[in-house]
Amino acid sequence: MSSKEEIQSEVARTLSEMFAYPAADIVATTRLIEDLGLDSIDAIDMAVRLEKRTGFEFKSSDLRELKTVRDIVELLWNSQFSLAKGPRESSAARLE
Repeated sequence: MSSKEEIQSEVARTLSEMFAYPAADIVATTRLIEDLGLDSIDAIDMAVRLEKRTGFEFKSSDLRELKTVRDIVELLWNSQFSLAKGPRESSAARLE
């Protein structure tokens, strides 16, 4: 994905599928818990879906920090540049 708009579109599409909520209504300021009702199980499901679509591997600490769609977009956007620095740590090493 090359732009924040494309990332936001992918995040909105993922959340729309999960919550049967119109993707057009999922904007940067949409709150994951208050607006969409995201719980801990949903957060894991969302992470798995986005990992498959983007290749980014979420850490549990990442999930705890995400409050809005903008937070997800920024995390994915910033990871594009860190991916170029070298291989990411393995899944086992990521667990906290």
